[in-house]
Amino acid sequence: MADKGYKVLEFDGSIDDTPYPNHPNVHFYKAFVGVSDDASTISLARILAESKLDPSAHNILQCDIENAEWEILDAIAMQDLLAFAQIIFEFHGCDPDDEQGSTLRLRVLEKLREHFTPIHTHYNNCAGICLGVIDGIAYPFCHSLEISYLRNDLVPSDARLVSGLASIALDSPCSANKADIPVIFPNPTPKS
Repeated sequence: MADKGYKVLEFDGSIDDTPYPNHPNVHFYKAFVGVSDDASTISLARILAESKLDPSAHNILQCDIENAEWEILDAIAMQDLLAFAQIIFEFHGCDPDDEQGSTLRLRVLEKLREHFTPIHTHYNNCAGICLGVIDGIAYPFCHSLEISYLRNDLVPSDARLVSGLASIALDSPCSANKADIPVIFPNPTPKS
């Protein structure tokens, strides 16, 4: 993204410096992203307030924050995310057998869906895999999903749901030592 001219604000408390220290478009902050501020963490709400994003620009938010995404998205006002045309999350801990966690995750996903539409899904093949049964058919499901969203007002009016195999040329395994996990969407049930 930085090579394409985007200004990149990189927050990561787990490393001492960016892998791109000499790139003029990369601005590194040694901090974790969370719900509230402390010595090692900055809140996403504060990042958004201080960065003064131009909402008419094509801003992109990408988060891979190891399961903290759920608490952050549950706490943040969705209005704060509307400065982004696209948001990309790696969602962790998506275990359908975890009833309490699933309740939080479904609430967050429903909240996101009010303003954003998922446009791409990829499973992280480093995470656990399970099977979900829909209408008697078993589909692979993964505990970590990479999902790209587009703000609803930018979704073309002729956009349609994907059914069947959803893998595209953009996809590649997160770990080259394991096979990629296919994303397969069931055919949508017609509304009666």
